[in-house]
Amino acid sequence: MSILGAVIVPHPPLIIPTVGRGREQEVQVTIDAYRTAAKQVAAWEPEVLIITSPHQIMYVDYFHISPGQGAAEDMSAFGTAQTKLRLEHKRNRRMDCAI
Repeated sequence: MSILGAVIVPHPPLIIPTVGRGREQEVQVTIDAYRTAAKQVAAWEPEVLIITSPHQIMYVDYFHISPGQGAAEDMSAFGTAQTKLRLEHKRNRRMDCAI
């Protein structure tokens, strides 16, 4: 298995409508870039997709790989606790992500 490509994107909270509250147009270029990146990743048809974030557990000498089946968070830090983010992954299945 070889590396087919990589995508790096910023993730401003404003891209989520309940956080942006109409200010999403301020980051429309980023939203459009996400769509372009998603199309590119789909075109690669990867066997494995690695998603990493600077908000995860970090160590100096290795990458932490979560042993769990997903992650969940809310947007209370951005004034909208009712907005929940959920990421579920299962081996040999598509990943589901919901807002």
